[in-house]
Amino acid sequence: MKKIMTVSFIGLLLVLTGCNAANKTESTESKKAIVHFTEPAELLTLDTTQEEDFTSFNAQNQVLEGLYQLNEKDEAIPAVAKELPEISADQLTYTITLREDAKWSNGDLVTANDFLYAWRRAVTPETAPSYASLFVSSIKNADAVYQGKMKPEQLGVEALDDQTLVIHLIKPIPYFTSLLTFETFFPINQAFAEKQGKDYGTSSTTTIYNGPFTLARWEQNSDTWQYVKNPEYWDKQHVLVDEIQTTVVKSTSTAVNLYQTDELDRVVLDGEFSKQYKNDPDFQNQNDTKMGYLRFNQGQGKLLENKQLRKALSLAIDRETFVKNVLGDGSIAAEGFVPQNFVQNPTTGEDFRKENGVQQKFDQTTAQKAYEQAKKELNKAEITLVYLTKDTDTEKKTAEYLASQIAEVLPEIKFEITTLPSNNVQERYLSGDYDIAFGQWMPDFKDAITFLDMFASDSGLNHVKYKNPKYDQLIQAASETDAANEEKRWSDLLQAEEVLLAEDYTIAPIYQQQTALLQKPTITGVVKHSFGSPYSFKSIQVKESK
Repeated sequence: MKKIMTVSFIGLLLVLTGCNAANKTESTESKKAIVHFTEPAELLTLDTTQEEDFTSFNAQNQVLEGLYQLNEKDEAIPAVAKELPEISADQLTYTITLREDAKWSNGDLVTANDFLYAWRRAVTPETAPSYASLFVSSIKNADAVYQGKMKPEQLGVEALDDQTLVIHLIKPIPYFTSLLTFETFFPINQAFAEKQGKDYGTSSTTTIYNGPFTLARWEQNSDTWQYVKNPEYWDKQHVLVDEIQTTVVKSTSTAVNLYQTDELDRVVLDGEFSKQYKNDPDFQNQNDTKMGYLRFNQGQGKLLENKQLRKALSLAIDRETFVKNVLGDGSIAAEGFVPQNFVQNPTTGEDFRKENGVQQKFDQTTAQKAYEQAKKELNKAEITLVYLTKDTDTEKKTAEYLASQIAEVLPEIKFEITTLPSNNVQERYLSGDYDIAFGQWMPDFKDAITFLDMFASDSGLNHVKYKNPKYDQLIQAASETDAANEEKRWSDLLQAEEVLLAEDYTIAPIYQQQTALLQKPTITGVVKHSFGSPYSFKSIQVKESK
C-alpha cells in the first residue's frame, strides 16, 4: 500500500477518517493499518473502579477485557474465560475456567486472582465505585463488605487456582453472565496497580492492559491518545488494525466538512445535517437504547427537592418538537426511562415501553399549575436554576433549546447554563453543585432494572439524592423478594418506573437516541452494542477503495 489507511469517529459514536492525500510518501507506516478516531469528550480514567463517562467506558473496552465479551449480536461469548460458566442447579454458584494464554501487556498471565483483587476493590468502601451496586445486588457478602461490616476477603468469590474462579450469588440472576461483560467486572493486575498507587489508570504509562489494544500517549485532560495493537493479546490474529489514533473533536460541522473532502470516512450527524444528508447513499441510521434525560438535584436545601417544581419542569418540555428541531437524527421522544425495543414481558412478550405507556408528556396547563404550587411551597416569586452541561455541540444546543422551551411555558424561571469540559462537569455533578444536569444512560445489561435501580436511596449511582420508601420497596422486591417470580418482578418494575416519573418526577427523560451518520463503504467491523460499552473496535477492517 502506498497510502495510509485511516479511520475516524465523531461524537460519542466516533468518526472514521479516510485515506490521506495521494502524495503521501511510502514509509514503514504505510504498511500498517492505521485508524483515526475522534471522541466528543476527554478520556477521564482507565481505572475500572472509577469510570462514570462514556468515553472512559469506550476506551476501557478496547484495552481491557473481562471474562466474557459481547459479539455483534450482543451475546456473551468467552474472552478471558475459556468457556461459558458452569452453573449449579440452584443457579447460585458459577464456576469459570480461565484460558491459559490470556496475558497482560507486560507478559504476566491473567489469573483468577486478578479478578478477585478487582472485585474486592470494587466493594471496599475506600475504593468502591458508583457501580458497586452491581456487586451488592448480586454477589454473596458484597453488601456487608460495602457497608464495612465484613472484610473484602469475605466477598463471595474464590480463586481455587490461577485458572479457576468460583462466584457465589445471593439469588438466581438470569442475566449474570452478560453482566460479567461490563467494565467494572474486568480484572486488575494487583502488583502493577499497587505499585502505581493513586496514579493507577490516570495515564497510559500507569495502566496495564489485557485487551486487543494498549493505550499510548495519554494523560488525564489530554485531547489525544492512541490505541496500539497488543502483541500479548490471546486473540491478536483477529485484530486487523495496528493503531487507532484518537483526537477529541466537539464540532459536528467540522467533521462534515472533512467528510466532504474525503478526509473522514464516518461522521455522526445531528440537527440540520441529518435532514440534509438523509437521502445520501452513504447515510445510515443506527438503533440505540441510550436515553438522554435531565437529572434534578434533590439534595437537602436544593430548590428541586420540591416535587411540584420538578413536575412543572418535566411537563413544560415538548419532547416531540425537541427531537425534530434539535436532534433531527431519528431519535425518539421519550415516553419513559426504559427504552423501546429493549426488554419484553416474560409472559406475554409485550415490549416494556408499550406496556407501561407514556409517563411524562408536554402539558402546559398542568405545568403552570404545578409551578404556582411550587412558588407557594418555596415562598419564591422567581426561581433561578443552574443547568450543568458538557461543551459539546449537541449538549450545548440541547441546554439552550430546553431552557427556551421551559421559559415559554414558565417565564418566571431563569436558567444559568454552565458549560464545561467533561471532566469538570463530572466533578460538579458528583459534588452536587448544580440544579439540573443533562445525562445519558446506556444499559449495563439486558434488563429493565439497569435503568431503575440506580435511583434506590442506597444506590451508589443515586447522585440526584432521590428518596422514596415506596420506590425502594419496589426495587427491593424486583431484586430479591420477587426475583424468582417473573410475573411479579415485571409488575414491580412497571410500577417502579411510574413512581419514579409520573408520581415523583425524579428525572425528565427527553429522548431515546438514534444515530444518523455518513459512512464510506470501505469501513466494516465496527460493532455497536445495545448495552454495556457502546462499541468494540477489535474487528474493524479498512479496505482500500477501488
